[in-house]
Amino acid sequence: MSTPPVLGTPHVAPAPSRRKRLLAGIALGLAGVLLITVAGGVLVYKHLMGNIQHQKIDIIGGQVPKLNKAQNILLIGSDTRDFKGGAAFGRDVGGARSDTTILVHLSNGGQKAVLVSIPRDSYVEIPACRLPNGSASTPHYDKFNSAYSLGGPSCTIATVEHLTHIHIDHFVEVNFQGFQSMVNALGGVSICLQKPIDDPVRYVGGHYIGSGLVLAQGTHTLKGKQALAFVRARYGVGDGSDLGRIKDQQLFISAVIRKATNTGLLFRPITLYDFLDAATKSIRTDPNFGLSQMKNLADRLHGLKPGRVVLLTVPILFNAPGVPAADVAWDPTKAPLLWNALLRDEPLPGEAKPQPHPSSSPSPGLTLTVPPSSIPVRVLNGTGAQGIAHQVANSLAAEGFIASAGNAGSSSYTTSVVLYGSSRVQSSMTVAAAVPGSTRQLDTSLGNTVELIVGSNFTKVVPVTISSASPSATPSAGPTIDTITADQDVCSSSS
Repeated sequence: MSTPPVLGTPHVAPAPSRRKRLLAGIALGLAGVLLITVAGGVLVYKHLMGNIQHQKIDIIGGQVPKLNKAQNILLIGSDTRDFKGGAAFGRDVGGARSDTTILVHLSNGGQKAVLVSIPRDSYVEIPACRLPNGSASTPHYDKFNSAYSLGGPSCTIATVEHLTHIHIDHFVEVNFQGFQSMVNALGGVSICLQKPIDDPVRYVGGHYIGSGLVLAQGTHTLKGKQALAFVRARYGVGDGSDLGRIKDQQLFISAVIRKATNTGLLFRPITLYDFLDAATKSIRTDPNFGLSQMKNLADRLHGLKPGRVVLLTVPILFNAPGVPAADVAWDPTKAPLLWNALLRDEPLPGEAKPQPHPSSSPSPGLTLTVPPSSIPVRVLNGTGAQGIAHQVANSLAAEGFIASAGNAGSSSYTTSVVLYGSSRVQSSMTVAAAVPGSTRQLDTSLGNTVELIVGSNFTKVVPVTISSASPSATPSAGPTIDTITADQDVCSSSS
């Protein structure tokens, strides 16, 4: 078998069978498709529908029961070359593999999305799966990504359901070409690096490793081959494990979401069509997940902001007993808590449960403990009055807050609302005290963020008095899990 080309070179050059990486999470760039209604007319609709490939989900014994109205979509990155133009990436080596799998959990009501990356080297039990010849495999332990090689998307879904008991509603599989085309349709994606990346292709241990990516420290707009190389790079970043690569993928996904939702790029008809055309040509889904279902999901998720998209990796353990040295085990305490939270569509471990109603602003006698200089607050215009967010942000900045401005996406707010993550309770009190007439509301998806949505009752920003007492810690309901949100513009430090 010949090996695929080195990225960044004009000719086909060898690359390792284990190096074929694809960011399945760019299918959240496909969530740009989901979050924005499908454009087009009948002819465009038929054309886009004709682009999509479908494959039936075939799971021995059937799928686990669905417990609620939350949606769970499995995003799979495949290194297959079985598509038009796939030969440009080299021929398959031993068939297709899935080295990137992300479970996207969309809460009931569309108020939050959680993206969980599953390390390909997780040592897990693979259940009985339907093989290509129609027979069934035997349950056994192996790397997680071996499920795809064994029985394709159906076996991957069966494995996820077997391990988590979470019902998978749909799957979306993306190939190399689709990833590049979707990134290019967005005009590229901006990524910042704290350290340079130098990941040359080299021959080690009888096979080639490395993505061929070379990037200096600083900010880069990545397109096509460079973007693909960035999300594939493993040996040239961090300790060379899959975890550093996953972290960079999560940063890339976050950047895609911010660009797709904050710049209005996908509202341009030609750009939107190009993106949809690229996306639909490059995905394979189950037969029940077509453009109509995507549009319905888009309607359901309308208004979902990057700050409410949470990204994390399954909690893992190194050097666990009985696990091969090159593999990792799922944390026996934290992982079940994570799956249980998603199964019941509840807050993640360590997140406070949301309050049923907004609380009133602090009374004049309430002690404030966090100074404005320690509080980043994003001011959103909820009134429709032009320039109000910038005006309020400037006023807050004059009082010492770290303020930025944006648009809430709705002009129907009659009352100013301070939204805050579970670690920003005291901070939210300071913000609310500075904005008379505002209310406070916990939003666990905001993490370490505070947002002020300016309502029509806004009058002015007032000075606040801070107590010398130290702020108390917010109680945690057990173990916490490391997460980021898509509104965080975090630089890659894994290289």
